[in-house]
Order: sequence, then structure tokens, then C-alpha cells
Amino acid sequence: MFVQKTLTRNPKAELYYDLVELFSGFLLVGFLWTHMLFVATILLGSELFNNLSAGLDKYYLSYVGIPFIILVAFMHIFTAGRRVPTRYQEQKIIWRHAKMLKGTDTWVWVFQVITGVSIFMLGAIHVWVVVSGWPIQAMTSAERMHAFWWFYIILLILGEYHAGFGIYRQFVKWGWFPRKPIGYISKLITVIILSLGIAALFVFYTMAKGGGIV
Repeated sequence: MFVQKTLTRNPKAELYYDLVELFSGFLLVGFLWTHMLFVATILLGSELFNNLSAGLDKYYLSYVGIPFIILVAFMHIFTAGRRVPTRYQEQKIIWRHAKMLKGTDTWVWVFQVITGVSIFMLGAIHVWVVVSGWPIQAMTSAERMHAFWWFYIILLILGEYHAGFGIYRQFVKWGWFPRKPIGYISKLITVIILSLGIAALFVFYTMAKGGGIV
């Protein structure tokens, strides 16, 4: 049973796993928000977007950063996913308890699991498509987002939900901030990043549709 396995774990090892989960999560959230700010530079023009992309390549930040983030992502998946029930009976127990407790934080955890699995699959596709179409350019990005706008809207929403509520859960778990203030702050940041992402997607879409550069 899932509960029995939880009770028999090594507390010291669990602490190390929790710390790896914490810091890998922070790194991934920092990357995601920084990445969205980079994408949002298209709002200021394609020239700035292309120059920034070229600068990252020139100083090898892209070539080092992408493998590093992939490694961090796998560390996070391993440490965060160890608590996810894999058997059908265990999943039924978790689902039944979530409905019985009716707590917001319980449902946040459930949706963290669902969005985490979804992001892993969609993110892998996104990374493969971007790397295979290297270098990153405004017009190639626009054409990709024009063709698969629905894919990027889903990935954007899932990613920002997972990041925002993931930060909230960690701060509450470790007792660093009161529940309500950090909840408001994480929601505000999520809304801001989502707004920038949607605005950038709209600009890319109109660029490809018009066949021109903004």
C-alpha cells in the first residue's frame, strides 16, 4: 500500500529528497519565468528578440543552459514524483481522500501531479521542435506558434499553473511565509506571466499570418 510505503521511508533520505525537490523546483520556476520574459521581448520588436537569441548563442548560454535545465527537470521529476501513486488502487485512495477532505491544498496537490505529467510530455515535444529548428528566430517561432497555437496555449497555462502553485506549496510546506499572502503573491505573478505569454503568442500569430516582421 502507498500509505505503508510512506511510513517506512528513511527520514534522513526523505529530507535530502525534499531539498533536491525544493531547489530543483526553484530553478525550474526561475527558468520558466525568465524564459517567458525572453519570449515576451517580441512585444518590443523582432529585432530585439533576434538579437537576444543571437547573444545567448554567442556566449554559449543556450548550449549550456538547455542540457542543464533538462538535467534539473529529471531531478525534479524523480524527487517530486516519488510520492505519486502508480498503482490504480492507490490512485483511487488518493482521489477518494481528496474528495472527502475537500481542502484546497489537497486539490492543488492533485492538480500538481496532473499538470506535472502533462508538462513533461508537452515540454519534451516543445524542446525537440525548438532544438531541431535551431537557431531561434522570430519568424520561425511565429510560424510554429501560428501552426500550433493551441499547443502553446495549453503548455503556457499548464506551466504557469504548475509553477505558481508549486512555489506556493513549497513556501507553505517549509513555513517560510503565511499561507494567504504567499497565495496572493503567487497568483499575481502567475497572472502577470500568463498575460505576457498570451500577448507574445498573439504577436507571433499575427506576424506569421501577415507574413511580416514587427
